[in-house]
Amino acid sequence: MTETTKFLILVALAAGALGFALTQLLILLTRWEKRRLQMRLKDAFQFDLTPSFTPVLIQKRPEHRGPLGNWSLARKWQARIQAAYPDVTLGRFLTLVLLLGVVAGAAVYGLSATPVGAAMAAFLAASIPFINVNARRLKRNQQLNDQLVEALEFLARVLRAGHGLASGIQMLGQELPEPIAGEFRRCYDQHSLGQALEEAMVEMANRVDSTDFSFFVTSVLIQRQTGGDLAEILDKLCAMVRARIRLQQHVKAITAEGRLTGYILTLFPVVIFAASYVLNPEYAGTLLNTQPGQIVLVCGVIMQIAGLMFIRRIVNVKV
Repeated sequence: MTETTKFLILVALAAGALGFALTQLLILLTRWEKRRLQMRLKDAFQFDLTPSFTPVLIQKRPEHRGPLGNWSLARKWQARIQAAYPDVTLGRFLTLVLLLGVVAGAAVYGLSATPVGAAMAAFLAASIPFINVNARRLKRNQQLNDQLVEALEFLARVLRAGHGLASGIQMLGQELPEPIAGEFRRCYDQHSLGQALEEAMVEMANRVDSTDFSFFVTSVLIQRQTGGDLAEILDKLCAMVRARIRLQQHVKAITAEGRLTGYILTLFPVVIFAASYVLNPEYAGTLLNTQPGQIVLVCGVIMQIAGLMFIRRIVNVKV
């Protein structure tokens, strides 16, 4: 590859990155203007206009799902993206994935002229948004699980004070901290728009994707069909959730060594290869510049990913 071709590729990458940055800046400015308008309306009318307010009638219309809405995998990732970044759609997410993959692959190919290296760089860059969404979603779910005990105790006190379940859910959305307040606020918004409270709670449990939340929703649904003291049921559920949290923390402490081993085994080959490439580029470049080396490199990456998945399955004990 000539120097002119490399220069043109780098110019194209710089232009693409600049265009993407300008687009994101425009989106941020639009979002800031929308947020400022919401705050003005909230101060004027004294009610909440946060993004958790989602009209149920719009959600039920299939044409609002988008062109990928009929695919189960697309719906699954749309739910994960909404849990991690409420303002990001599946289309924008896939656009970012494609852009990162193309830019990284073209940059590596323009600098090294190795197709295998370019493909690996594109794969690694395209996987960053997926890893980020999963990490952010898991962190948010952990926060929700940690706040659930406080929410159940608060709801039990509200019910003992004489309020109804719907009123209690509304108060949960107003008094508790985020992110659990947003979920209860969205549940009450859906109910206030005409959806049955049971259906709104089931959708909340599906969004959160937590076993403890499923226990809570199931307990409420059974109580509304069979009767009984819901406040007492919530107290017993609080005790069970606390016991599950203690057990989860105990299991996490026991498996900490296994997780550390997985991290070391994953990062060690990458660090060794990077150090070898810096100290002796000709020796390490054999894996990138020769066909047998490229085959060995691809097989090594595949085996590393498989080993990481096996270690993750071993140390992630479901409680």
